[in-house]
Amino acid sequence: MEQIDKLKEEIKELNSAAISLQNQLHDLAEGLPMHLEELPELARRTFETFSELTAKRQELKSLKSQQV
Repeated sequence: MEQIDKLKEEIKELNSAAISLQNQLHDLAEGLPMHLEELPELARRTFETFSELTAKRQELKSLKSQQV
């Protein structure tokens, strides 16, 4: 159970970071072509964060199914 709680906390933090990055990416896109050079790095960070979030959610789902 402790592992599930820890994973839930990680998901909560990742979700918050992912939403923040998503908003930053949206704001940057609205202002294009200004700050165009920032786009690749921000897009990479956003992609990596959402990918990690998806993996953690799948891990949580798997752990929960093992407990049943």
